[in-house]
Formats: sequence, C-alpha cells, structure tokens
Amino acid sequence: MEKIFGLAAGIIIGSAQVIYLINTITKKVRPSVLSWTGWAFLMGTSVVSQVVGKGWQWSMTSVLFSTVGCLTIGMTALATRNYSLERKDWQYVVWSAGCVAMYLWSGNPWITTVFAICADAVLAVPTVVKAWRDPMSERSLAWVLGVVSSTLALIICVGHDWLYVLFPAYLFVFNGAMAFLTWMPGRLPA
Repeated sequence: MEKIFGLAAGIIIGSAQVIYLINTITKKVRPSVLSWTGWAFLMGTSVVSQVVGKGWQWSMTSVLFSTVGCLTIGMTALATRNYSLERKDWQYVVWSAGCVAMYLWSGNPWITTVFAICADAVLAVPTVVKAWRDPMSERSLAWVLGVVSSTLALIICVGHDWLYVLFPAYLFVFNGAMAFLTWMPGRLPA
C-alpha cells in the first residue's frame, strides 16, 4: 500500500509541477528563480541524506519528484526569461547556504533534514511575499495538488521513523499556505 500511495503522491506533485511549468511558459506566473532552484537543491540534499542515513521510504517519492520539478521550473524560468528576481532575494540564498553548511558540518540525516526545511522555508519568502501582495502572480492549481501529494506522503509515514514525516509535513503547510493565499475568495481581485 505504501508503494501505491508513494507513487500516487509522486505523480500528483509531478502533475502539479507540470501545471506550474506550463503556467511559467505561458507567463501566467513569474516564479522566483532563487526559490525554485534553491528548493531543488535543498530537497535533493534532504533525499540523499535520508537515503544514505536511513534508507529509502516511499514517503520520499513526492520529495524526489519535487526536486526534479523545482529544478525544471527554475531552469525554464531562466531560459524563457520569465522570472522574478529582486536584489533583496539574495539574502535568502545566503541564509539558506548557512543551513546547508550545517548539514555539511554534521552529516546527520536529522540535522540535514531540519536545516534543509529551514533553508527551504527561507527560500520560500520571496514567493510567499509575492503571493501575499499579488495573489494572481502565483495562482496555480499546483499549490492545491501539492497539498494532496503531501497528505498522501504523510499517510505513508504512519508507523515509520519521524524523520520521514518532517519534509512532507512542511510541504503540506507551505503548499496549504500558498493555496490559501492564491485561491482564497476575498484575496483575489473581483
């Protein structure tokens, strides 16, 4: 059952990212290039750390698919020159690099995952601020599908090491917040 839920979660988040990728190509959204490429590297680091430290779990499928999707979105945004990049966004790269440094220093999968989540959240700031100020600039069904995918990943985590719960729980909260900010009635122009 875990394999089925894991694959379903991966397919759903993959679909969400294809939708966001199409929204990027058609210029319905302008992704923060630092957020998307940073997320790819941080989630990838977390997956590698967990696999090396504890082994593969099907709950990681959605995070693995997210890694590939985030990198694709970031690179596509650069290639199409449809991205958001403000000077102040670079501070988030510095902060997240500090989190990655903690991982490299420790080599511990728990520390790696916690600091990867912290760095991921820091890199999310430009995207969340943009969604807060201009909900339509980030409005995509991808955020809602991210919540569904994270929910499936969390279901798989029942009965497993808590380490595997951390990233899906964070992604559930983040995608939920983005879905709320961009789809909530009253937040959008009439």
